[in-house]
Amino acid sequence: MVKVSSSRIDMEDARIDQAILKDYGETKTAPSISAGVLTLNLALGNVFEVSLNANITTLTISNPSPTGNACSFTLMFTADGTARTVSWPAAVKWPGGTAPTLTSTSTKKDFFTFYTSDAGTNWYGFTAGQNY
Repeated sequence: MVKVSSSRIDMEDARIDQAILKDYGETKTAPSISAGVLTLNLALGNVFEVSLNANITTLTISNPSPTGNACSFTLMFTADGTARTVSWPAAVKWPGGTAPTLTSTSTKKDFFTFYTSDAGTNWYGFTAGQNY
């Protein structure tokens, strides 16, 4: 069932056919690392800006689109001047099987994009740009 309010239409995962969009935005969130854990909740947005101020020992990607639908998101890390690591979930696949090394220079940004079409069983990671 579609829900309409004065400033929002909630399609509740209903399909829209043959839409033409002139301008659109993506919701950006800024989740934080807590005790080595980072959760990227796709129900809250598809762009994540994260201050990389600790190693990430557990990265969780929640609420992807269901199997048969494409789902993607952008992840941006901002370095704090210390070399940091991310323990990527086994579901994340990188080209050649090797995850990228993160930039450690203070205030520099690394951008990554991720894609799945099987509800997150496999996420394909791409380095969009580093050391900005």
